[in-house]
Amino acid sequence: MEQLLGVDCGTGGCKTTVIDKRGKLLASASQEYPSYYLYSGWSEQNPSDWIEAVVNTIRKCVDQLGSGKNIQSISFSASTHNTLLEDKEGNIIRPCIMWNDQRSYLEADELMANHGEEIFSIGMQLPTPTWTLPQLLWLKRNEKENFDRIHRYYCVKDYVRNFFTDDWSTDTVDAQGTLLFDARKMQWSEELCDLLGLPISVLPPINQSKDIAGYLTEKASRATGLTQGIPVVTGCSDTSAEDFGAGAVSEGDLIIKLATAANVNVVTNNPMPDKRGFTYPHVVEGTWYNVLATNSCASSYRWLRNSIFNEEMAAYQSAKKDVYVLMDELADEMPIGAGGILYHPFLQGERCPYYDSALKASFTGISSEMDKRNLARSVLEGVAYSINDCYSIVRTMDIKTKDARLIGGGAKSTLWSQIVCDVVGIPMYLPENDDSSFGGALLAGIGVGIFSDARDAAEKCIKMKKKLEPNFENHEKYNEYYELYKEVVQALKPIYRKLQQIESKE
Repeated sequence: MEQLLGVDCGTGGCKTTVIDKRGKLLASASQEYPSYYLYSGWSEQNPSDWIEAVVNTIRKCVDQLGSGKNIQSISFSASTHNTLLEDKEGNIIRPCIMWNDQRSYLEADELMANHGEEIFSIGMQLPTPTWTLPQLLWLKRNEKENFDRIHRYYCVKDYVRNFFTDDWSTDTVDAQGTLLFDARKMQWSEELCDLLGLPISVLPPINQSKDIAGYLTEKASRATGLTQGIPVVTGCSDTSAEDFGAGAVSEGDLIIKLATAANVNVVTNNPMPDKRGFTYPHVVEGTWYNVLATNSCASSYRWLRNSIFNEEMAAYQSAKKDVYVLMDELADEMPIGAGGILYHPFLQGERCPYYDSALKASFTGISSEMDKRNLARSVLEGVAYSINDCYSIVRTMDIKTKDARLIGGGAKSTLWSQIVCDVVGIPMYLPENDDSSFGGALLAGIGVGIFSDARDAAEKCIKMKKKLEPNFENHEKYNEYYELYKEVVQALKPIYRKLQQIESKE
């Protein structure tokens, strides 16, 4: 029986999935790893944590299968917009600067002021701290000795794949996520590299996502139990893999993603650069997708779990139970509006629609009679309002959208899914399999010819399990709070900017 393996290294952890050629789930394993927040606005990870998690989850899947001998191909996906650097000796120069790191806000502001239109015309994006370009400029100014050691730049999934194949390459989707890529010519941009004084030679060769990048090495075979020599497909970003895995393969297909960050994505037949969001080539050849993205979605609920529900988490972990189930149950005891609390999910600044690194997360409206139930409900609602911020931009785009597909770890929560559906006010489908590792496994199948193309894979393997309908009475109630949510953002913006200025002096 032919089997396909997909690995996703998300921001919060790794998930590995094995499927057959009809899309049936055969094995799955996950492992979390930490981010490190050394200073306010910083977010870093250690690459060794990714490798450990990938090896462990693959080995667990092999154990579930009984053998890895039927796995025909592997593909990797991961978060994008990161900065991971290697020197001439093959040593990682420093921890990886993650996409939600905000330290380069001054560099991003400077690039916007001096080169914003030029950058947009080449890369189809505007500079913010999310992108590799301002991150590298920060590095050049603040860690010059590290900048000067750069021999190779890696995207996250490419570094992980290098452990398995020894190849060094990337794909067009991740290349677009650096803001060093000419999206019209589909090649690295000399002009954008020149803004940094970065030699273009440190950037990897570019493949298509479905291309075979290399073959499993003996070292990787010993570590995982997989067969030496099986093809390893180049792969793509987690978002592109996830969209594909949920069936977003044609123009107008709409994705709402509840993961570490939240995304609202729409597929287009041609690039539609929009300064309010991001534009990427899709793994589905001949298509692109627009992204309206926040910074903190499930990470907000995770923060609440770790900081407020920490005692319950310890007890539930000891009993091998999921504390998120308890948090949902408590949140469901509260009415719409969480008793009058508004949560703003700006743990790492915010992207769409504010693009402001100074924004901070906040609870507004706490009073003495409130408890953890109110906080849990307000976090679920606040994230839904931030998603509605993104969807409000899609409504203005010159494209006819179809029913949304709701995906990501947060979509496993029945309560949260319905809150998002009610706040946004449109029908939403829940796919049977809805994560990047599933999309990656499909991509692995395309790479070795099991599927002729992305649409063939989607037709054979992707199914919907449930349709959510919005409750329009609830929608009207949420709209009142959503209008207040937006007012609070505007009221607090200048205060957060002053806080950022004070913190930058320390």
